[in-house]
Amino acid sequence: MLSPVPDGVTVVASFEKAERLRERKKPDPLLILEPLQEYFDENGFGEGDLLWGRLGLQSTSGTFHLQRDEGFQVVLKRRLGGPQPSEVMDLQTEVELLKMLRGHGLHSPEILHECNDPSIIGAPFYLSAFLPGEAAIKTVPKGLDSVEEKVGMSRRAIDDLARIQVEITPDEVKRFDRGGGELRKIVLESKRMARQLKMRRIPGFEILGEYLLENSPEPRPSVICHGRYAMQNLLFGPRPPASITGMFGWERATASDPLMDLGYFTATYAAKDLPETPLDTAVVTREEDGFLSRNELSNVFRIATHLETHDLPWFQTFSLWREAVRLEEMFERLMNKEAVPNKAFALSLRDGVPQILANAAHFSQVEGVEAIVN
Repeated sequence: MLSPVPDGVTVVASFEKAERLRERKKPDPLLILEPLQEYFDENGFGEGDLLWGRLGLQSTSGTFHLQRDEGFQVVLKRRLGGPQPSEVMDLQTEVELLKMLRGHGLHSPEILHECNDPSIIGAPFYLSAFLPGEAAIKTVPKGLDSVEEKVGMSRRAIDDLARIQVEITPDEVKRFDRGGGELRKIVLESKRMARQLKMRRIPGFEILGEYLLENSPEPRPSVICHGRYAMQNLLFGPRPPASITGMFGWERATASDPLMDLGYFTATYAAKDLPETPLDTAVVTREEDGFLSRNELSNVFRIATHLETHDLPWFQTFSLWREAVRLEEMFERLMNKEAVPNKAFALSLRDGVPQILANAAHFSQVEGVEAIVN
């Protein structure tokens, strides 16, 4: 539901309200409605009250659904406040990527406007067309609520991942190469982050880090990788046959190994064969019968790309291990009484991070990684 009323935390009405949050040492808001509405008026973007709603995962997303009159409905994207993780591209590069994807017909929205002035809402932003469709996170879209269509949703997710890898040319891939294909290098970067963690001693960080270094696959030609390709970042059409109408969350995209996105997708794919973790955000695939298993997803990918997937356990392990490092850093900030994007989510990491590491060890069959902290 969209609302004209600020929540007082993520969204405030005025700069004065934002300043009061700072005085209370709270995180800066992501939207300031009054100056944004004035900016829209000046640029001819709709009329009437500005309605807003949050899109994506609230712990990581600076993406909003905005609406004024019936003819004006857009998505606003900005970065979260504070220093950005090294893997997050700048906003202008993300816009270039989205335009390239749209040129290939790969479910990217039309970019409508770019604003590099941080004085409007506190950060640069861009506006894109609102994509139709429904995410399958807690429930299945009504028109797709059958075993046949759940199979179709699973297959489409992997088929469209394969399309990204096959249709984007090597020259286009090079434009977005930030070293993501250097597997040992990106493992070492996360190992350095893990060594800086001070609050808890969790052996899984070191054990899995060593496994990943010792077993790094041979490099292959890079493809465009989403970075967090997962069910919660897909929009599905409302009617059968199952189809994807949009993909979002491209801020961590880079050029990397063809198995990187498949590794993340299958490792974070909620299913009954592994315990839940805070990364299981699209719980529908665990709770609803009909969705393909991890092995079936891998088979779909292998057929669509003609690539072997015998190294997939390494990429599944790496995806969870790297996320655990990042999330443990968030948990430490919470314990140090520093600002975090979502306090409830950060609290879940007390037990969640050890379980993520244990699930990572499941894929690699590494011993000595426990789901509890002594």
